[in-house]
Amino acid sequence: MELKNRFLINSLIGIIAGMIIGIIIWMLQSGNPEGRSFVLHIVMSGLHGLIPYGAATVYSIESWGLTKSTVVHATITLATILAIELPMKWFEWNRVFAIMMVIYVIIYTLIWAGNYLYWKHTIKKINDELKDYQKDEV
Repeated sequence: MELKNRFLINSLIGIIAGMIIGIIIWMLQSGNPEGRSFVLHIVMSGLHGLIPYGAATVYSIESWGLTKSTVVHATITLATILAIELPMKWFEWNRVFAIMMVIYVIIYTLIWAGNYLYWKHTIKKINDELKDYQKDEV
């Protein structure tokens, strides 16, 4: 799939997921005590999903290594958090926000490690099958 199309699909999935999560959070909070409108909350939630999920397309750039892709994606994701969550006052700049950032880093690391291990296993399996295929050919 072409990189541009992959980005568009990822972004669409991200905005839909972000909006759904935003609606759920709004309902769990029984509205917004900060006085923000429902529409603004949902639009910003959609952006919060769109940007990081769309940015995950960097992992599809074949000329980039895993480290470069991870650093770019993590930076975009963190910038999204700072640019959306703080102005929207979803979190205040205090100890709670610092704890949330630590949780973000832990979750990001766990997801990254899970994906890394999955792909490492998948590649090993493919290489083993390729070796078996090459043995059968000889």
